[in-house]
Amino acid sequence: MKCPNCHTEVKPGSLYCPKCLTEIPWVQEFSSVETLLEKKKREAPENLPLQDKRTRKQRWILSRRTGVVLCALAAIVIVLLCYRQLHTFSALYMRADKAFAKEKYDSALGYTEMALEKEPDNLSANLLLAKILEKQGDTKSAVMVLQPMIKLYADSETLYKTMVRYLSAEGRPGEIKKILNSCESQKVLEACSEYVCMEPVSSLPPGTYTSVRTVELSAEYDRIYYTLDGTMPTQQSMKYDSPIILPEGTTELNAFGINNKNIPSDIITRKYVIVLNSPEPPEITPESGNYTENTKIEVKVPDGCRAYYAFDQIPTASSTEYERPISMPQGSHVFNAILVAANGKVSETSSREFYLEY
Repeated sequence: MKCPNCHTEVKPGSLYCPKCLTEIPWVQEFSSVETLLEKKKREAPENLPLQDKRTRKQRWILSRRTGVVLCALAAIVIVLLCYRQLHTFSALYMRADKAFAKEKYDSALGYTEMALEKEPDNLSANLLLAKILEKQGDTKSAVMVLQPMIKLYADSETLYKTMVRYLSAEGRPGEIKKILNSCESQKVLEACSEYVCMEPVSSLPPGTYTSVRTVELSAEYDRIYYTLDGTMPTQQSMKYDSPIILPEGTTELNAFGINNKNIPSDIITRKYVIVLNSPEPPEITPESGNYTENTKIEVKVPDGCRAYYAFDQIPTASSTEYERPISMPQGSHVFNAILVAANGKVSETSSREFYLEY
């Protein structure tokens, strides 16, 4: 009989095809006792043909190998999934944060660097890296880590506060000023207000004045430095401690301040022009003339001026100061007087000629 599947010749009594192992549908014989015993004897394993035994063993070996391979593949998949799960950004960052909390800074550094390989611009990871470097005594590198983050996270109060604290520790106030001046977030500036140094305020607006003026500078801090010659002030310039008297002519005032965090302010510039007018010649009474009795000479002194006089010569600011009416001397004399304003300007001389004879 031939196999119905592959058409290979099958020996009588064989239950399976020796080639493809397909079950052979023999026509059912008469089930006599002898027939059944003979059939059972033929089906016993020890009476199977050698080819059938080999086929069964091969199938068992193949099945076992397949199972082993499938188990190995499953194990590899599980290991890969576990490795992947343990090496996600979140897992690495969490392990770094825990190591930092336990003061294991080297381990924290390694986990943080691996986390940043997956998300280089993550703010939390960069802040953690900066804190680790700070703990290791390397604030300079911590600043370098955070500098690129300023452009990416311009509204982060934590980032700016951490950054200015590191710069302050590094003694770099100029960079703090530059960073905060470029910041447009009011929330950030309020959070870093102790590092913000506002410009000093001047009491006198720039302009032209016809009288002596003074300028006062004020700020929320004590150190203000200034110049009056147009040059840029430094900490070696004059320190402001009292109102500034502006001289006649043009004055260019430049000033800046330094707050308690040693942060400099911007420089303010104020230009003043003082044009001082000389006072009018003083009024003298009485008029020139001849007098025959004791007469008092009086000089009218306007507010803000002083009068100086002399007989028979031109007075100066070093002459005798007029304070009260003066008795006219006997004989013929010329009385001269001038006014000197608070701005130092001197009037022209007023003169009266008197002749007194009793």
